Amino acid sequence: MTDIKGIWLYANNIIRSSRRMVNEGLNPLGLNSAEGNILLHLFTHNHGVRQEDIVEQLDISKPAVSRALESLEKKGYVSREKDSSDRRASRVLLTGKAQDIKPEVEQVYNKVYSIAAQGISEEEARFFINIFCRVSENFSGARPVNKVRGGRIDVE
Repeated sequence: MTDIKGIWLYANNIIRSSRRMVNEGLNPLGLNSAEGNILLHLFTHNHGVRQEDIVEQLDISKPAVSRALESLEKKGYVSREKDSSDRRASRVLLTGKAQDIKPEVEQVYNKVYSIAAQGISEEEARFFINIFCRVSENFSGARPVNKVRGGRIDVE
């Protein structure tokens, strides 16, 4: 097996570099990468997403999602409304203003992808994505699951 130090260094560089590029690309729109990631996710859901689902699907902490959503709401890009099936939950919906900047936000992410994919064939890209998916699933499966029982949190 390959030494973890090399993988760790490369993975950190990919994350750090791509986040910097996304931040630089979104800056003219008054957005940061956390806000952009949420918008990009919402662009794929026509009927909004529950706030809790954003936390789970993007694997971002509840406080970080709340801060980003508050900022996006103040900027007029999202609105929140009570979920009709669960009144305790909120659905996050895109506004017309967000739809207006969708092409520019997607262009930022597409540019980062095109830089990352330079010199990589379609087959290699599919293989890379498949491997990353499996690694992600390995990590997800290894994390303890927190469940609330009788007012206390049990870690399984």
